[in-house]
Amino acid sequence: MGMYDDILTGVSENIEIMGYPFYAENIQGEEPFNRREIIQKPLLNGTMITKRGRYVQRKFSFKTTLFHGDGRADAHDDILREINSKPVEVISQSMGGKFKAVVTFTKDIFEGSPFHTDYDVDIIEVPESSSNIPGENRLVVPEVKKVSVSNTTNSSSKINTELNNQLNNQLNKCNVPYKDGQKNECVKILQEKLILLGYLDEKYKTGRYDNRTIEAVKSFQRSTNGKLLVDGVFGMYTRLHLVKT
Repeated sequence: MGMYDDILTGVSENIEIMGYPFYAENIQGEEPFNRREIIQKPLLNGTMITKRGRYVQRKFSFKTTLFHGDGRADAHDDILREINSKPVEVISQSMGGKFKAVVTFTKDIFEGSPFHTDYDVDIIEVPESSSNIPGENRLVVPEVKKVSVSNTTNSSSKINTELNNQLNNQLNKCNVPYKDGQKNECVKILQEKLILLGYLDEKYKTGRYDNRTIEAVKSFQRSTNGKLLVDGVFGMYTRLHLVKT
């Protein structure tokens, strides 16, 4: 799996997630001291006493760039989908060693070049065992959202071919990617296409790239059976598949 170093600082952190190497840029979050909350209480004469408190989960975020030399932006989708679907092992010296975590990869709204894609990565530790430390056993473990494939079926033989071709030609002339909240004629054309294919209800043809439109785009992405990352971003690769439908 090809990666880019952090060209801004010249330093990259090598991180292993589920056995796959990644280079993290601009890591946010710090390793908690002894992974425990520090409690300080004042005594007489200004003396302070320090105690270890509840367990503190590791929480980190960073950016990474995946390189796909063949120009296929979906080259790593199967790996990212598997990582996103369950707690996995993370190994990183800068994050305190080895631990289990829920890891989420989110594609940057700007899809980059045809040969690399930027992702925002969030890591939240999942405690593996109980402890006698007060409060540790009441940790809230993040819910893992499993990826599911949509059962929606759409037959091109049942749609208006002339209208479909017209919408495809118009979509090819529009600038991508679309941003959340963006409102213009191109968004309305996308909505008309999604309505035609049965992914969006007619009453939601608003011309605004809102949550309902994003969910409709995700449903279409799921229908490609792994060819597209299900992220709700209407970029060049999602458009490429949509206009072929």
